[in-house]
Amino acid sequence: MRGETGGRGFRHMMKNQSKSSKIFQAALFALSLALLAYFCISGNNLVVLINSIPTLNLFWLLGAAGCVAFSWAMDAMVIKSLVCHAYESDYGYIHAFKVTMVGQYFNSVTPYAVAGQPMQLVSLIRQGVSSGIAISTLVRKFLVYQTTITCFSLVVILIRYGFFRSQFQGFMALAFIGFLYQAASVILLLLFTYSPKFTTRLIDGVVWLLTKIHLIKNPEEAEKKVRDQLNFYLENNTAMKGNRLLNIRIYGCTFMQLISMFSVPFFIYKAFHNPGAPFFDMIAAQSFVTMISSYTPLPGAAGAAEGSFLIIFQIFFKPSIITQAMLLWRLLAYYSCIAVGAFFAGFDKRREKMELKHQTEHSSQVDSPAENGGTTNES
Repeated sequence: MRGETGGRGFRHMMKNQSKSSKIFQAALFALSLALLAYFCISGNNLVVLINSIPTLNLFWLLGAAGCVAFSWAMDAMVIKSLVCHAYESDYGYIHAFKVTMVGQYFNSVTPYAVAGQPMQLVSLIRQGVSSGIAISTLVRKFLVYQTTITCFSLVVILIRYGFFRSQFQGFMALAFIGFLYQAASVILLLLFTYSPKFTTRLIDGVVWLLTKIHLIKNPEEAEKKVRDQLNFYLENNTAMKGNRLLNIRIYGCTFMQLISMFSVPFFIYKAFHNPGAPFFDMIAAQSFVTMISSYTPLPGAAGAAEGSFLIIFQIFFKPSIITQAMLLWRLLAYYSCIAVGAFFAGFDKRREKMELKHQTEHSSQVDSPAENGGTTNES
Protein backbone atom coordinates (compact mmCIF):
# COMPACT_ATOMS: atom_id res chain seq x y z
CA MET A 1 0.00 0.00 0.00
CA ARG A 2 2.82 2.34 0.92
CA GLY A 3 4.51 1.58 -2.43
CA GLU A 4 1.30 2.35 -4.34
CA THR A 5 0.87 5.61 -2.45
CA GLY A 6 4.48 6.50 -3.11
CA GLY A 7 4.06 5.66 -6.81
CA ARG A 8 0.97 7.88 -7.07
CA GLY A 9 2.83 10.64 -5.30
CA PHE A 10 5.78 10.34 -7.66
CA ARG A 11 3.54 10.37 -10.74
CA HIS A 12 1.75 13.44 -9.37
CA MET A 13 5.14 15.10 -8.82
CA MET A 14 6.19 14.22 -12.41
CA LYS A 15 2.98 15.73 -13.77
CA ASN A 16 3.64 18.91 -11.80
CA GLN A 17 7.23 18.98 -13.10
CA SER A 18 5.95 18.51 -16.67
CA LYS A 19 3.54 21.42 -16.18
CA SER A 20 6.32 23.53 -14.68
CA SER A 21 8.60 22.63 -17.59
CA LYS A 22 5.97 23.77 -20.11
CA ILE A 23 5.47 27.02 -18.22
CA PHE A 24 9.25 27.53 -18.12
CA GLN A 25 9.58 26.89 -21.86
CA ALA A 26 6.69 29.24 -22.59
CA ALA A 27 8.37 31.90 -20.46
CA LEU A 28 11.65 31.47 -22.34
CA PHE A 29 9.87 31.78 -25.69
CA ALA A 30 8.06 34.89 -24.44
CA LEU A 31 11.45 36.31 -23.43
CA SER A 32 12.74 35.60 -26.94
CA LEU A 33 9.80 37.49 -28.44
CA ALA A 34 10.39 40.33 -25.98
CA LEU A 35 14.00 40.60 -27.15
CA LEU A 36 12.79 40.74 -30.76
CA ALA A 37 10.27 43.42 -29.82
CA TYR A 38 13.04 45.41 -28.14
CA PHE A 39 15.22 45.36 -31.27
CA CYS A 40 12.19 46.28 -33.40
CA ILE A 41 11.04 49.17 -31.23
CA SER A 42 14.43 50.56 -30.25
CA GLY A 43 15.24 53.39 -32.63
CA ASN A 44 12.15 52.54 -34.70
CA ASN A 45 14.28 49.87 -36.40
CA LEU A 46 11.32 47.84 -37.67
CA VAL A 47 9.62 50.92 -39.11
CA VAL A 48 12.86 51.97 -40.78
CA LEU A 49 13.33 48.46 -42.18
CA ILE A 50 9.77 48.35 -43.56
CA ASN A 51 10.22 51.77 -45.15
CA SER A 52 13.55 50.72 -46.68
CA ILE A 53 12.30 47.44 -48.19
CA PRO A 54 11.11 49.11 -51.45
CA THR A 55 14.61 50.51 -51.91
CA LEU A 56 16.36 47.14 -51.45
CA ASN A 57 17.69 45.17 -54.39
CA LEU A 58 14.91 42.64 -55.00
CA PHE A 59 17.22 40.13 -56.70
CA TRP A 60 19.53 39.82 -53.70
CA LEU A 61 16.62 39.92 -51.23
CA LEU A 62 14.93 37.00 -53.00
CA GLY A 63 18.32 35.30 -53.05
CA ALA A 64 18.51 35.53 -49.25
CA ALA A 65 15.05 33.98 -48.91
CA GLY A 66 16.03 31.37 -51.50
CA CYS A 67 19.08 30.41 -49.43
CA VAL A 68 16.83 29.63 -46.46
CA ALA A 69 14.44 27.57 -48.59
CA PHE A 70 17.36 25.75 -50.22
CA SER A 71 18.76 24.81 -46.80
CA TRP A 72 15.39 23.24 -45.91
CA ALA A 73 15.39 21.40 -49.25
CA MET A 74 18.87 19.95 -48.59
CA ASP A 75 17.86 18.89 -45.07
CA ALA A 76 14.83 17.07 -46.50
CA MET A 77 17.03 15.41 -49.14
CA VAL A 78 19.24 13.96 -46.38
CA ILE A 79 16.18 12.49 -44.63
CA LYS A 80 14.81 11.09 -47.88
CA SER A 81 18.16 9.51 -48.80
CA LEU A 82 18.57 7.83 -45.41
CA VAL A 83 15.01 6.48 -45.28
CA CYS A 84 15.04 5.28 -48.91
CA HIS A 85 18.23 3.36 -48.17
CA ALA A 86 16.26 1.08 -45.86
CA TYR A 87 12.99 0.57 -47.76
CA GLU A 88 11.85 -1.15 -50.93
CA SER A 89 9.14 1.40 -51.71
CA ASP A 90 10.05 4.98 -52.51
CA TYR A 91 9.81 7.44 -49.64
CA GLY A 92 8.26 10.60 -51.06
CA TYR A 93 10.22 13.85 -50.92
CA ILE A 94 7.15 15.71 -49.62
CA HIS A 95 7.11 13.41 -46.56
CA ALA A 96 10.79 14.12 -45.94
CA PHE A 97 10.17 17.86 -46.29
CA LYS A 98 7.34 17.65 -43.75
CA VAL A 99 9.69 15.96 -41.27
CA THR A 100 12.26 18.69 -41.90
CA MET A 101 9.76 21.47 -41.19
CA VAL A 102 8.47 19.70 -38.07
CA GLY A 103 12.07 19.76 -36.85
CA GLN A 104 12.57 23.39 -37.88
CA TYR A 105 9.46 24.47 -36.02
CA PHE A 106 10.11 22.64 -32.74
CA ASN A 107 13.83 23.45 -32.83
CA SER A 108 12.89 27.12 -33.06
CA VAL A 109 10.41 27.24 -30.18
CA THR A 110 12.23 25.15 -27.55
CA PRO A 111 15.43 25.83 -25.54
CA TYR A 112 18.54 24.17 -27.02
CA ALA A 113 16.21 22.91 -29.81
CA VAL A 114 15.46 19.89 -27.60
CA ALA A 115 12.04 19.05 -29.08
CA GLY A 116 13.04 18.99 -32.74
CA GLN A 117 14.33 15.43 -33.06
CA PRO A 118 11.74 13.78 -30.75
CA MET A 119 8.93 15.34 -32.79
CA GLN A 120 10.63 14.30 -36.03
CA LEU A 121 10.78 10.75 -34.65
CA VAL A 122 7.04 10.80 -34.02
CA SER A 123 6.42 12.22 -37.49
CA LEU A 124 8.52 9.50 -39.17
CA ILE A 125 6.80 6.72 -37.23
CA ARG A 126 3.37 8.04 -38.17
CA GLN A 127 4.49 8.03 -41.81
CA GLY A 128 5.06 4.27 -41.57
CA VAL A 129 8.79 4.28 -40.84
CA SER A 130 9.75 1.75 -38.14
CA SER A 131 11.18 3.13 -34.91
CA GLY A 132 14.57 1.48 -35.54
CA ILE A 133 14.93 3.05 -38.98
CA ALA A 134 13.60 6.39 -37.71
CA ILE A 135 16.12 6.49 -34.86
CA SER A 136 18.92 5.41 -37.21
CA THR A 137 17.96 8.12 -39.68
CA LEU A 138 17.82 10.93 -37.12
CA VAL A 139 20.96 9.93 -35.22
CA ARG A 140 22.91 9.44 -38.45
CA LYS A 141 21.64 12.76 -39.82
CA PHE A 142 22.55 14.58 -36.60
CA LEU A 143 26.00 12.98 -36.57
CA VAL A 144 26.60 14.04 -40.20
CA TYR A 145 25.36 17.59 -39.47
CA GLN A 146 27.45 18.01 -36.31
CA THR A 147 30.55 16.53 -37.97
CA THR A 148 30.15 18.79 -41.01
CA ILE A 149 29.56 21.99 -39.04
CA THR A 150 32.42 21.18 -36.65
CA CYS A 151 34.84 20.57 -39.54
CA PHE A 152 33.60 23.73 -41.26
CA SER A 153 34.06 25.72 -38.05
CA LEU A 154 37.58 24.30 -37.63
CA VAL A 155 38.53 25.42 -41.15
CA VAL A 156 37.11 28.89 -40.48
CA ILE A 157 39.03 29.15 -37.19
CA LEU A 158 42.30 28.07 -38.81
CA ILE A 159 41.94 30.51 -41.72
CA ARG A 160 40.15 33.61 -40.36
CA TYR A 161 40.21 33.44 -36.53
CA GLY A 162 43.26 35.74 -36.34
CA PHE A 163 41.60 38.38 -38.51
CA PHE A 164 38.36 38.46 -36.52
CA ARG A 165 40.18 38.32 -33.18
CA SER A 166 42.15 41.43 -34.18
CA GLN A 167 38.85 43.21 -34.80
CA PHE A 168 37.17 42.16 -31.54
CA GLN A 169 39.62 41.70 -28.69
CA GLY A 170 38.40 39.06 -26.22
CA PHE A 171 34.99 38.57 -27.83
CA MET A 172 36.08 35.80 -30.20
CA ALA A 173 36.94 33.55 -27.26
CA LEU A 174 33.19 32.93 -27.05
CA ALA A 175 33.31 31.50 -30.56
CA PHE A 176 36.08 29.10 -29.54
CA ILE A 177 33.94 27.91 -26.62
CA GLY A 178 31.13 27.30 -29.08
CA PHE A 179 33.48 25.28 -31.28
CA LEU A 180 34.44 23.11 -28.28
CA TYR A 181 30.74 22.60 -27.56
CA GLN A 182 30.19 21.43 -31.15
CA ALA A 183 33.23 19.12 -30.99
CA ALA A 184 32.02 17.59 -27.69
CA SER A 185 28.66 16.80 -29.30
CA VAL A 186 30.44 14.95 -32.12
CA ILE A 187 32.55 12.93 -29.66
CA LEU A 188 29.46 11.85 -27.69
CA LEU A 189 27.66 10.87 -30.90
CA LEU A 190 30.68 8.86 -32.06
CA LEU A 191 30.79 7.04 -28.72
CA PHE A 192 27.08 6.26 -29.03
CA THR A 193 27.44 5.05 -32.61
CA TYR A 194 30.78 3.24 -32.56
CA SER A 195 31.16 2.08 -28.95
CA PRO A 196 28.44 -0.50 -28.12
CA LYS A 197 30.05 -1.06 -24.71
CA PHE A 198 29.64 2.61 -23.77
CA THR A 199 26.07 2.68 -25.10
CA THR A 200 25.15 -0.56 -23.31
CA ARG A 201 26.41 0.82 -20.00
CA LEU A 202 24.46 3.99 -20.62
CA ILE A 203 21.28 1.96 -21.30
CA ASP A 204 21.83 -0.12 -18.15
CA GLY A 205 22.22 3.06 -16.10
CA VAL A 206 19.05 4.64 -17.52
CA VAL A 207 17.01 1.47 -16.99
CA TRP A 208 18.35 1.17 -13.43
CA LEU A 209 17.37 4.78 -12.70
CA LEU A 210 13.88 4.37 -14.19
CA THR A 211 13.42 1.17 -12.19
CA LYS A 212 14.42 2.91 -8.95
CA ILE A 213 11.84 5.64 -9.49
CA HIS A 214 9.16 3.05 -10.39
CA LEU A 215 8.71 4.04 -14.01
CA ILE A 216 9.72 0.54 -15.15
CA LYS A 217 8.20 -2.56 -13.56
CA ASN A 218 10.13 -5.20 -15.50
CA PRO A 219 13.73 -4.02 -16.00
CA GLU A 220 14.92 -7.25 -17.69
CA GLU A 221 12.25 -7.03 -20.38
CA ALA A 222 12.82 -3.31 -20.83
CA GLU A 223 16.58 -3.84 -21.22
CA LYS A 224 15.99 -6.57 -23.81
CA LYS A 225 13.68 -4.34 -25.85
CA VAL A 226 16.08 -1.41 -25.79
CA ARG A 227 19.09 -3.58 -26.64
CA ASP A 228 17.20 -5.17 -29.52
CA GLN A 229 16.51 -1.68 -30.85
CA LEU A 230 20.16 -0.73 -30.27
CA ASN A 231 21.41 -3.78 -32.19
CA PHE A 232 18.97 -2.98 -35.00
CA TYR A 233 20.20 0.61 -35.07
CA LEU A 234 23.87 -0.46 -35.13
CA GLU A 235 23.23 -2.95 -37.96
CA ASN A 236 21.38 -0.35 -40.00
CA ASN A 237 23.99 2.29 -39.26
CA THR A 238 26.75 -0.09 -40.40
CA ALA A 239 24.90 -0.63 -43.67
CA MET A 240 24.59 3.15 -44.14
CA LYS A 241 28.24 3.68 -43.23
CA GLY A 242 29.39 1.14 -45.82
CA ASN A 243 27.48 2.82 -48.67
CA ARG A 244 29.98 5.27 -50.16
CA LEU A 245 27.52 6.84 -52.59
CA LEU A 246 24.99 7.44 -49.79
CA ASN A 247 27.65 9.07 -47.62
CA ILE A 248 28.77 11.35 -50.43
CA ARG A 249 25.17 12.36 -51.02
CA ILE A 250 24.27 13.12 -47.40
CA TYR A 251 27.54 14.90 -46.58
CA GLY A 252 27.26 16.87 -49.81
CA CYS A 253 23.68 17.92 -49.06
CA THR A 254 24.61 18.87 -45.49
CA PHE A 255 27.56 20.95 -46.69
CA MET A 256 25.33 22.78 -49.17
CA GLN A 257 22.74 23.27 -46.41
CA LEU A 258 25.34 25.00 -44.22
CA ILE A 259 26.75 27.12 -47.04
CA SER A 260 23.27 28.32 -48.00
CA MET A 261 22.39 29.29 -44.42
CA PHE A 262 25.74 31.00 -43.84
CA SER A 263 25.28 32.92 -47.12
CA VAL A 264 22.11 34.72 -46.00
CA PRO A 265 23.93 37.74 -44.46
CA PHE A 266 25.97 38.17 -47.67
CA PHE A 267 22.79 38.34 -49.77
CA ILE A 268 21.28 40.81 -47.29
CA TYR A 269 24.49 42.85 -47.47
CA LYS A 270 24.17 43.04 -51.26
CA ALA A 271 20.43 43.78 -50.99
CA PHE A 272 21.35 47.00 -49.16
CA HIS A 273 23.39 48.00 -52.24
CA ASN A 274 26.73 47.46 -50.51
CA PRO A 275 29.77 46.80 -52.71
CA GLY A 276 32.74 44.54 -52.02
CA ALA A 277 33.11 42.39 -48.87
CA PRO A 278 34.70 38.97 -49.56
CA PHE A 279 32.12 36.21 -49.75
CA PHE A 280 34.19 33.84 -47.61
CA ASP A 281 34.66 36.47 -44.89
CA MET A 282 30.89 36.92 -44.67
CA ILE A 283 30.40 33.16 -44.40
CA ALA A 284 33.14 32.98 -41.78
CA ALA A 285 31.47 35.78 -39.80
CA GLN A 286 28.15 33.92 -39.84
CA SER A 287 29.95 30.75 -38.78
CA PHE A 288 31.33 32.58 -35.73
CA VAL A 289 27.85 33.92 -34.93
CA THR A 290 26.56 30.33 -35.03
CA MET A 291 29.37 29.11 -32.78
CA ILE A 292 28.72 31.82 -30.21
CA SER A 293 24.97 31.27 -30.12
CA SER A 294 25.11 27.44 -30.21
CA TYR A 295 25.19 27.03 -26.42
CA THR A 296 22.60 29.70 -25.57
CA PRO A 297 19.59 28.09 -23.78
CA LEU A 298 16.91 30.47 -25.09
CA PRO A 299 14.78 29.37 -28.08
CA GLY A 300 16.53 30.39 -31.28
CA ALA A 301 19.53 31.53 -29.19
CA ALA A 302 17.64 34.78 -28.67
CA GLY A 303 19.84 37.62 -27.52
CA ALA A 304 23.12 35.85 -28.28
CA ALA A 305 22.34 35.54 -32.00
CA GLU A 306 21.28 39.17 -32.39
CA GLY A 307 24.07 40.51 -30.19
CA SER A 308 26.86 38.55 -31.84
CA PHE A 309 25.56 39.52 -35.30
CA LEU A 310 25.60 43.21 -34.36
CA ILE A 311 29.15 42.95 -33.00
CA ILE A 312 30.76 40.80 -35.70
CA PHE A 313 29.01 42.19 -38.77
CA GLN A 314 29.72 45.80 -37.84
CA ILE A 315 32.95 45.45 -39.85
CA PHE A 316 30.81 44.93 -42.99
CA PHE A 317 27.58 46.91 -42.48
CA LYS A 318 27.31 50.66 -41.97
CA PRO A 319 26.15 51.66 -38.46
CA SER A 320 22.99 53.21 -39.94
CA ILE A 321 21.73 49.92 -41.41
CA ILE A 322 23.26 47.12 -39.33
CA THR A 323 20.30 46.79 -36.97
CA GLN A 324 17.85 46.64 -39.87
CA ALA A 325 20.09 44.05 -41.54
CA MET A 326 20.12 41.99 -38.35
CA LEU A 327 16.31 42.10 -38.10
CA LEU A 328 15.97 41.05 -41.74
CA TRP A 329 18.43 38.20 -41.16
CA ARG A 330 16.50 36.97 -38.09
CA LEU A 331 13.16 37.21 -39.90
CA LEU A 332 14.48 35.16 -42.80
CA ALA A 333 16.72 32.65 -41.02
CA TYR A 334 14.78 32.08 -37.77
CA TYR A 335 11.23 33.38 -37.68
CA SER A 336 10.49 31.95 -41.14
CA CYS A 337 11.15 28.50 -39.61
CA ILE A 338 8.34 29.15 -37.15
CA ALA A 339 5.97 30.71 -39.67
CA VAL A 340 6.43 28.03 -42.35
CA GLY A 341 6.99 25.16 -39.92
CA ALA A 342 3.69 25.87 -38.17
CA PHE A 343 1.84 24.63 -41.29
CA PHE A 344 3.62 21.27 -40.96
CA ALA A 345 3.63 20.94 -37.17
CA GLY A 346 0.45 18.83 -37.03
CA PHE A 347 0.77 15.08 -37.53
CA ASP A 348 -0.80 13.07 -40.34
CA LYS A 349 -2.92 9.99 -39.75
CA ARG A 350 -0.82 6.94 -39.04
CA ARG A 351 0.12 5.08 -42.21
CA GLU A 352 0.91 1.39 -42.65
CA LYS A 353 4.51 0.38 -42.09
CA MET A 354 6.72 0.56 -45.14
CA GLU A 355 8.35 -2.63 -46.41
CA LEU A 356 12.02 -2.95 -45.47
CA LYS A 357 14.74 -4.00 -47.85
CA HIS A 358 16.07 -7.44 -46.88
CA GLN A 359 12.97 -8.01 -44.78
CA THR A 360 14.24 -11.30 -43.40
CA GLU A 361 17.29 -9.62 -41.90
CA HIS A 362 15.06 -7.32 -39.84
CA SER A 363 12.20 -9.68 -39.10
CA SER A 364 13.31 -10.00 -35.49
CA GLN A 365 12.89 -6.28 -34.85
CA VAL A 366 10.92 -5.49 -31.68
CA ASP A 367 8.56 -2.52 -31.87
CA SER A 368 9.24 0.28 -29.47
CA PRO A 369 6.59 1.78 -27.14
CA ALA A 370 6.38 4.78 -29.47
CA GLU A 371 5.16 2.53 -32.29
CA ASN A 372 2.70 0.30 -30.50
CA GLY A 373 1.17 3.05 -28.45
CA GLY A 374 2.39 1.66 -25.13
CA THR A 375 4.08 3.47 -22.28
CA THR A 376 7.20 2.85 -20.29
CA ASN A 377 5.17 1.61 -17.34
CA GLU A 378 4.00 -1.36 -19.40
CA SER A 379 7.56 -2.75 -19.55
